[in-house]
Amino acid sequence: MPRDDVPAPGGRAGAAPLNRYHLTVLAADLADLVEGAGGYVFDRARAGWDVSVRIPACRDLRPLVILGATPMPDAADVLAGVPRDGALAVSAKLLRDDPRVRGYVFGRVRAGDADLTAWGTEWPDSLGDRIAVTTHSLSVAARAFKAQALAAADLGAAAGDAETLFDLCSESFRPLAVV
Repeated sequence: MPRDDVPAPGGRAGAAPLNRYHLTVLAADLADLVEGAGGYVFDRARAGWDVSVRIPACRDLRPLVILGATPMPDAADVLAGVPRDGALAVSAKLLRDDPRVRGYVFGRVRAGDADLTAWGTEWPDSLGDRIAVTTHSLSVAARAFKAQALAAADLGAAAGDAETLFDLCSESFRPLAVV
């Protein structure tokens, strides 16, 4: 979703702001994000999106900076300060483990007011199979920067060519009518 509050680079006071897309990322932990969606985050940031990441109790911010993301301030509440506009990416592990995050995400899905993406394998049982699988092919740069972020986080995994993401679109949650 475009944001109108970003001033044009080198612009003068009163100049028209640039429209920017914003992606908010909520992850269970650093390894969860870097391994599961690090390339996706990098590709969005490189494409000009403002990418903000919230990871509870994240001590090492270097991998996030390598991926081009802006760490959100640490807060006891992972949802504190999450903007209502823009796209949202959330870890399946966080969806499963935090009922407030699950309620927030499902509420946004039902409202149909955001582009919602998820990654991971640890899904809440309540989701069933109502998700659309997508493959995000990583750019060459994303593979390189993800590899550096993995190394900075002391994760031994290698950066692959693609990441499996899930589109939590509102159509996936539409109740089926008996015919």
